[in-house]
Amino acid sequence: MSFRMRLPNAEYFADLIKAISAVVEEGTFVVDENSIKMVSMDPAHISLVDFRLDKGAAEEYVYSEPMNITVSVTELLKFLKRAKKGEGITISYESDKKRLTIVLVDAASSKERSFSMSALEPVASRTAVPNLTFEATARVSTDALVDAIEDSSLVSDYVKFSISPDAVTLSAKGDVGAAQIKLSKAGANVYEIKADKEVWANFSINYVEKILKAAKTLSDEITIELSTNKPIRLEFPIPSGKLGYLVAPRIESA
Repeated sequence: MSFRMRLPNAEYFADLIKAISAVVEEGTFVVDENSIKMVSMDPAHISLVDFRLDKGAAEEYVYSEPMNITVSVTELLKFLKRAKKGEGITISYESDKKRLTIVLVDAASSKERSFSMSALEPVASRTAVPNLTFEATARVSTDALVDAIEDSSLVSDYVKFSISPDAVTLSAKGDVGAAQIKLSKAGANVYEIKADKEVWANFSINYVEKILKAAKTLSDEITIELSTNKPIRLEFPIPSGKLGYLVAPRIESA
């Protein structure tokens, strides 16, 4: 069994893998005739990444049959960080040798660099995305949300997300003080809110911040889905694919 995918932008693929690495150090890519995808949780089972890159994103997509490719995401990212502007990338996998090959090509200078790494033994079970429904949804500026999380981290390790019909609010309290950042529906940083009432939940700033910092280069906007004291879903719209996260809440009373 073999698989090969050629993409025009190596830096963009590196950014996608960096976004996955915010949650997992190793994981399994599932390859089929339509896409390459990964659903995986962090070791503490607090955050989950839901990633898919469709066949349409590739200049070449050669596929023999369904396969799982388990790799160290951390090690893969080391190679991908060597990608330079203007380079294309080809990812190929030989299942008999359990070897993944990364080829970076600079067509302008006729330069080609090749790296290979060993795949890992497949995990016994695969993670599934929980079937959740959400009471509120908001689309906001990624930069504004990153700033709000950084502001909140000044006073606490936890942040309260709330979505009401007219605003997205982040608030945090700690021994040294408190912070509140309100993004009004009427303002430039909020593109859409769908909410019949206020819903809220508390989350670890560490987990949310890692996700936002790793994925912020991929999209100028982020979709937040929330219900009271339930996991939050953060989704970054990307071309020809999907990049979403779930983060478990810290349960507290209102």
